[in-house]
Amino acid sequence: MSNIKQVVILAGGKGTRMRVLTESLPKPMVNIGSEPVIQHLMNIFSFYSNFEFIICSGYKSEIIERYFKGVKNVKVVFTGEDTNTGGRLYNIRDLLEPNFLFTYGDGLANVNINNLIDFHFSQNSIGTLTVSNPTSRFGLVEFDEKYFVNKFIEKPKLEGFVNIGYMVFNIKILDYLNNNSTIEEEPLTRLSEDGELKAFIHNGYFEPMDTYREYVKMNDLWEKGSAPWANHKI
Repeated sequence: MSNIKQVVILAGGKGTRMRVLTESLPKPMVNIGSEPVIQHLMNIFSFYSNFEFIICSGYKSEIIERYFKGVKNVKVVFTGEDTNTGGRLYNIRDLLEPNFLFTYGDGLANVNINNLIDFHFSQNSIGTLTVSNPTSRFGLVEFDEKYFVNKFIEKPKLEGFVNIGYMVFNIKILDYLNNNSTIEEEPLTRLSEDGELKAFIHNGYFEPMDTYREYVKMNDLWEKGSAPWANHKI
């Protein structure tokens, strides 16, 4: 494995789809069990190495700052109240090492971080994103030309892949960013067009905490002792 020792975590959004919980908290600080989701996320990385974490905060930054005060390997940097994702990364450019991990503060997965980093360096590209083939929230119904239902498919795997975060970047990513960038839009598109973006396939668990429904689901898994992200290495 390479010597990557830095993880950048986006934690500045307002979490508007979870307003019942995020009126008083930034979304990464919403608890799963007794710990904030961002702590669960950091535990996944820490399973593999003693990483240094840079948290790009925004909305209610003071809550994140207070939680991590005195934690030696965590630096919380206020990157603006309404800054876009690429702008947040651009705003910490002076703190970045030559290569670093980059992810969102609310998505949990049992990604093998060692394998992700090794894959990234084997591809010799500026960026690598982790992709997964998600399961549909809904079951499918198949029927014939006369509308007779002939098959039910319970929550199938979807055909396409989605970006689940857990990215690796070389410092050259800064050439694609500015203060107003949304990293998922023009920067990643330009990286792709330049042949500098690779996809690392993850076949395991992934769940973003985007909605109250997902919050309840994650807490239920945790309380039952069956949280897939807690079994980090796959």
